[in-house]
Amino acid sequence: MEKRNYELIYGINPVCSVLTVNSGRRKVYKIILSKSRKKTPKVKEIICRAMENNICITEVEQGKFSKLSEGYFPNTDFSSVQGMAAEVSPYNCYSFEQYINNETNKKSKLIVLDGVTDVGNFGSIIRNCSAFGFDGIIISKNRSVDVNKRVSKISAGALEEIKIFKVTNIARTLQQLKKSGFWVYGTTLEKTREVQSADETKFVFPLAIVFGSEDRGISRLVGDNCDIMTNIIIKSTAQSLNVSVASGIMLYIIQKNAG
Repeated sequence: MEKRNYELIYGINPVCSVLTVNSGRRKVYKIILSKSRKKTPKVKEIICRAMENNICITEVEQGKFSKLSEGYFPNTDFSSVQGMAAEVSPYNCYSFEQYINNETNKKSKLIVLDGVTDVGNFGSIIRNCSAFGFDGIIISKNRSVDVNKRVSKISAGALEEIKIFKVTNIARTLQQLKKSGFWVYGTTLEKTREVQSADETKFVFPLAIVFGSEDRGISRLVGDNCDIMTNIIIKSTAQSLNVSVASGIMLYIIQKNAG
C-alpha cells in the first residue's frame, strides 16, 4: 500500500473548515472522532458532510484519541482538540498568478509578510486575516515561515479558510500588484513627515498591507515599492508591538478608515 504523506488537523472548527472552505485544497482521508465526543449539531453536520463526500469516519476510545494527540503534538494542552481530528494531505499554497489574473475585485485586500519567520506570529496573523475578511497572505519562498501542522494548529482552523501565496520576490510582487490597480501600504516604526499615522490614513481598495519582521521591519527595497508608509502610534516607551498584535490593530484600522 502506498504510504500517504498526511497531517492531522484537530478541533471542530478546523475540521469543519477543511470540509467546507478548504483553501489549501487538501485531500481529507479520514475523520477521527473520540467516542466521548457528544454529537452536537456542529459535529452531526461534520459527520454528514464527511459521509456525503465518502470520507471514512473512525470512532475511537478517548484513551486512544488522547495518545494519538499526544504523539502528534507533544507537551500540548489537549482540552482544545475537542475530541475530533482529520487526517489530511499537506496544505497547498495558492497560485498568485491565478489570483491576480482572475479573482481580484474592487474590494480585494491582501497581507504581505516580509521576513516573518516565527510560527506563532504567522498563525496569529492568519487568524487576523480571516477575522477581518482579507483574501490571503503573500509570503516569500525564502526567508519565511513554513506552512505546516503547527501553523494550522495555532491558526485554530483559519488556515483552511485563507489563501497563502508563496512568491519568489516580494518587491516584484508588489510591483505586479500596483500594475493590477492595488494600493500598497507599508508598515514602519519610523516617525517622519513622510510616514502617515494609521489613524489618519485613508485606505483605498484594492489594497495590500506589508508587515516586516520585528527585528528588521520591512526591507529597504520592499519599502521603496510601497505607495504609502504608515505606523501605529504607541504612547508608551515600548520600541515596537509584536507583529501579530500590530497586524490585528492595523487590520481593524483599515476596516474602520477605508475610503
